[in-house]
Amino acid sequence: MNNTFNINRFGKLIKQQYQLSGKSLGLALASIFIGYSIILLFFTFKNISISAFDWVPYFLSLNVIIAVPFAAYAFPAFRSKVKTFDYLLLPSSVAEKFTFNVIVRIIAPWIILPVIFYVSAHVAAELALWYNPQASIEAFSLSTLFKAVESDQDNSLLFISVILLGIINQSVLFTGAAVFKKHPLVKTLVTIGITAVIIFFYFYIIIEWAEIFKSGRMPWFTSIESTDTTTYYLIGLELILLITTLAFAFFKVKEKEIV
Repeated sequence: MNNTFNINRFGKLIKQQYQLSGKSLGLALASIFIGYSIILLFFTFKNISISAFDWVPYFLSLNVIIAVPFAAYAFPAFRSKVKTFDYLLLPSSVAEKFTFNVIVRIIAPWIILPVIFYVSAHVAAELALWYNPQASIEAFSLSTLFKAVESDQDNSLLFISVILLGIINQSVLFTGAAVFKKHPLVKTLVTIGITAVIIFFYFYIIIEWAEIFKSGRMPWFTSIESTDTTTYYLIGLELILLITTLAFAFFKVKEKEIV
């Protein structure tokens, strides 16, 4: 039997986890639907004219607010010693447990939340039109955003970069959940803040003290003139960061299994 990843064993893990938290998941999704609907009802009732693109800021902001912090609470069993012990005894490999959490905490929100938003937006639009038939409200559709992105290659690259940035934020918080036992979201954000201050101070020293921009001395990346090239470099860096953070999270989980 494959001890690294077995699809049948992985399926049993999904079933077991669903049996443990299926009701809580259902209540959470219902709460999100109600929250989305209330916010979008305020939006539709306050505006007489709404285009398809006007929904996009709400779509992005609401989904990001929920999806990104949700990743910080991966591996919920690690919050308790007893639950951690029970979790480690599950007849599944580290790869299977890790993959399950990646799917649930990082990938699934970007599939489920847009569906909930789509339904909530259409319910809000229909109620607003019923209340005020003279209103001009176009139905929510992501095709409007995709058309704007596909019409320009620069926009397409930027869109990919933004998506990767969002996933990186999720992966960092996801890694924090594997590292910190208590309050993973708060501790990860504090760690990120301290790291950002150190990086800022480092570049401040380079620019101000080393006078790197004076006397014609310029860093290599300032010679890049093409916007596409810059975006490609950025996407490459984002992919490296994404792989690094997920790999670090995997080995932290594996470390718990070994201990």
